[in-house]
Amino acid sequence: MKLSPDSTFPLILLMTCVELFTFVTARSTNIPQEKKGLQMLYQDMCMLLKLVSQERDRNEMTDFEQSLTSLPLLNYRTEDLKSLEVSSTLGQLYSGIKSFKFHLDWIHQKQEEMGINYLQTKKLDDRIQIITKLVLKQIGTAPSELVYPSLSPLNTAWNLYQANVEILDKLYFFCNWYIRALRVLKHRQQ
Repeated sequence: MKLSPDSTFPLILLMTCVELFTFVTARSTNIPQEKKGLQMLYQDMCMLLKLVSQERDRNEMTDFEQSLTSLPLLNYRTEDLKSLEVSSTLGQLYSGIKSFKFHLDWIHQKQEEMGINYLQTKKLDDRIQIITKLVLKQIGTAPSELVYPSLSPLNTAWNLYQANVEILDKLYFFCNWYIRALRVLKHRQQ
């Protein structure tokens, strides 16, 4: 079928309109989806904070030297909330939460070996797994593979207790920071 010059222009116009429609509708559905994802992530981080707070309340916090240098560092200030970007914040959240999962798996393994109840550690681990999946869904691709340090052996129940308290303490502050960061990012998208 040969098209006449008179029928080519309407066909090009029609194809352009279809492409424009596809572009506009795809973009408009992505924005609410991202906003919804940040809302779900915010809620799950709040649930994790609640679990961590309950566990911290159960453990009597004692003063001892904290020695787990492999945990994520939080050197953020309130002013840093003003310059947050979604992609970098979610990337940092992902790497931090994966690090905490690695450390909690270490604690869980030792609790199991020593015959200590690990139900609470399992609850934290499950919530972290949910958050990890949500973050990956938001960022689309997994960041480069994380390098995990070798951890010192936990030979006594006291060593295990100290490590668990330190992990919970740092996870508590980690959750607090990222809940604030997610709240800021959510409000920016409104």
